[in-house]
Amino acid sequence: MQLLELSERLVKSLQLSVAPVSLAFMDEPPPEVPTFDSVVPSACAFWVRAEKGLFYAKAESHENCPVGVLTMGFPFTPKVMSTLDEFVQKMCQASYIGAREPEHIPRLSSARKGILYGPLAHFPVSPDLTLIWVNGRQAMILEEALGTVCWDVIKKGELFGRPACAALAVAANEAKSTVSLGCSGMRTFTGVSDDKILVSIPVSVLESLSAGLVNTVQSNSSMLDFYRQHLASFGDS
Repeated sequence: MQLLELSERLVKSLQLSVAPVSLAFMDEPPPEVPTFDSVVPSACAFWVRAEKGLFYAKAESHENCPVGVLTMGFPFTPKVMSTLDEFVQKMCQASYIGAREPEHIPRLSSARKGILYGPLAHFPVSPDLTLIWVNGRQAMILEEALGTVCWDVIKKGELFGRPACAALAVAANEAKSTVSLGCSGMRTFTGVSDDKILVSIPVSVLESLSAGLVNTVQSNSSMLDFYRQHLASFGDS
């Protein structure tokens, strides 16, 4: 799989404002890839940092976000447990989540000691997940290309809300693309604009996406011309 070519095709076909980034769950970083040695407020903050270049973040680097530690399947230290209890209590008190929801939040089943982050175009290994920020039109094209909106097949994709990082766990565990509308935390810690939603694509799906994307863009372009002609036939009425 030629990741540079695929990234360029995704950007061009979907007219993305931000190129896709990727994640790989690993115990050690690849040679010459730097290890992240600063602090971030959340696990999702790594997603936007990945736009700037490759780096490896150990499990401990995610511990300021107990929800991210949970969804990424990392071990619970006493510090994380204490902070997680605090976060969950606040969420329940604010009626942000139901009291029974926390135990059902998806958790990555194949967690390692850390995560490699970086742009899809320059990723040095086969990525476990690729993340794409899309608007409504781009999401439509991408989901059609992924085959998740066809009426004659079982729906393969799912739509998620809070926490946004849980959609990554589902995508990795079940080898299917997921769509997340995001959550208040994600909007705060990533700074991503409100018109963007997140699509998480596992490598098994990514490998077959390229051809479908080309066909979908062509078919939508053809139908767009048809619809415009149909609209024009009504004049100014």
